Amino acid sequence: MKRIPWVRAAAVSGCASIALAVPALAAHQASPPAARTAPSDQGAQPSLPSGFRAPDVPAGVATVPPSGPATPSPGPVKPSKGVTQEEIRKAQELERYWTPERIRAAVPVDAVRAGEKGQDPPSSAGVAGRSAVFAPSHQVASGVATVGVFLIRSEDGSATPNQFCSASAVTSPTKSLVLTAAHCLKGGKSYRNVAFVPGYRGGASQAGQAGERPYGLFPMELGKVWIDERYLSSSPSDDVDFAVLRVGPNAQGQLLEDAIGRGNTLTAVPAADLARREVTLMGYPGGQKTPLQCTNATRAFQGRFMEISCAGFRTGVSGGPFLEGFDGSRGNLVGAIGGYKTGGLQDDISYSSQFDKDVFRLYQQAVTDAAPDTVNPLGGATTWQHAGTVLTGRFHSDSVRNNTGDLVVRWSDGEVSLYPGNRAYGLRKDIQLVKKGPAWKKAKAVTAGEFTGNSTDDLLVRWADGKLTLYKDVNETNKLTQAIQLKGPNGTWTHAESVTAGRFGGGNTRRDDLVVRWSDAEMTLYTNVDGRGLHAEKQLAKRKNTTWSHARDSVAGNFAATAGDQDLFVRWSDGEVTVYENIAAKGFKAEHRLRPAKSAWRYSSLVTAGAFGGGTRQDDLLALWPGGKLVMYGDTTANALGRERLLVPARIS
Repeated sequence: MKRIPWVRAAAVSGCASIALAVPALAAHQASPPAARTAPSDQGAQPSLPSGFRAPDVPAGVATVPPSGPATPSPGPVKPSKGVTQEEIRKAQELERYWTPERIRAAVPVDAVRAGEKGQDPPSSAGVAGRSAVFAPSHQVASGVATVGVFLIRSEDGSATPNQFCSASAVTSPTKSLVLTAAHCLKGGKSYRNVAFVPGYRGGASQAGQAGERPYGLFPMELGKVWIDERYLSSSPSDDVDFAVLRVGPNAQGQLLEDAIGRGNTLTAVPAADLARREVTLMGYPGGQKTPLQCTNATRAFQGRFMEISCAGFRTGVSGGPFLEGFDGSRGNLVGAIGGYKTGGLQDDISYSSQFDKDVFRLYQQAVTDAAPDTVNPLGGATTWQHAGTVLTGRFHSDSVRNNTGDLVVRWSDGEVSLYPGNRAYGLRKDIQLVKKGPAWKKAKAVTAGEFTGNSTDDLLVRWADGKLTLYKDVNETNKLTQAIQLKGPNGTWTHAESVTAGRFGGGNTRRDDLVVRWSDAEMTLYTNVDGRGLHAEKQLAKRKNTTWSHARDSVAGNFAATAGDQDLFVRWSDGEVTVYENIAAKGFKAEHRLRPAKSAWRYSSLVTAGAFGGGTRQDDLLALWPGGKLVMYGDTTANALGRERLLVPARIS
């Protein structure tokens, strides 16, 4: 069977909505990227004979007869410790919906895309080594305890609402974790009756064997789905096509690993070790829903995916595990079918996203019951590579009321955006202050301060022609409409390379003082700047000095332990990072070195400081790094950078 090629941009536009619930679940994912084509009987009648097994076995797939019971012989089951009657009731309710007939008739999530047409996949280049040869696959009619079907009841009006992917159990302290592909969960759509059925095997039971659902059904718990925020974005990253879920007990009150035994062990795979000697691939192709198994070597693909050649892994197998050291029941979980083209365009070649620190982060979130990721309101790294200026202040009405810092960004195309702070070391969705155009491309230096005497901050701009403009009370309503010209075009201020507003000893509590670095390396301080212009000037460093020509970013903040006037943070061209304490009183004598010369900070491009969390002190640094990576260093002091918080991951080329 051919897999369905698709265009990602068209398929993922609906993934911004996130609301997970059971029995009403709106799961995370782009519109299903049907990378695998359903077999011809996919529109199967909803009710099938109890002994039915789909006869269509792909070429290269052998049928292996059952080798004996997959579970202990039936008998009384002891509920797991701590399980409640309400949890058991939910599982019983789920079993009433997912009858054997409904499970058999469920269709692969990947196949539910109306009007999709299969095309010949692109030819695959020859691959050296064993992985270049399609390994034969065989059906495991007796099932595998740690691998199962992941059932979803769609409420999006689909003609085939009962859908499924493949998934596997992961051993954990909770005894309740499952891993599948992120693309199995559709974003912005409503779901319910979501369940994991480990060890599922299609067809009738034989004498002495447990049934099709030998361990029962395990309901997904309300809101307990962990997916990387990069997959939740409008352009999902196929590097993180995996999801970790937590399930509740079955109808007998057993937790997942109490019922099936130990799950598979989540295992890290370094980029240098994507080629592995012996990996077992498992999944549930649509139709017969008998697990398919194949063992082969893997190879690295594009340096970030694991590739394996196994016959017959068509639609329905998404989320199925790559297992190393498989003993017939469990192994080391080194991948899940997904990633590149949501698992591949051909039935005989499958892929997995690399299992690195990203999947372990989700696993730890699930183990500790941390809040799942949400859609990043800041967008992706591709956007942030175009940031031209970043500065902080209190602009949004809510931020002014709560003394919270906001971020203003001028982009390379001339657009200006306001990102309100969320009071939790993060930022909310942007508000456009100025549309893109040529005007703001001419802004050569911009800073934010409280120049006009109220609590809403203002912007001060030095233009290419030397003109100085003060934009009063910038917020979500005024935007940049209240302009005051402080200086007309002139030849002096064209030499002002940077301007930094702060509270530097002007005799009041307002951030209305201005430090200016000139093109000849002179440093001057203007105190009490207001709507009438610049007033008293003080020289901080002489002209043509050999130090300040190497300064790159300079921002005001509260980094020293003492309260009062603000300090100056400076990033130097050689990577040194310095804080100068209370420059109004001490000049540049009270120097604190946070990073030495030749540190990684020589590669950062923009730095600013604000009060984004943990109080009202402006001691939270924001730094933009190569690849569009945006990082916050919360609660930075004059002696140490604060804890690193990743706001926008770097772009992966």
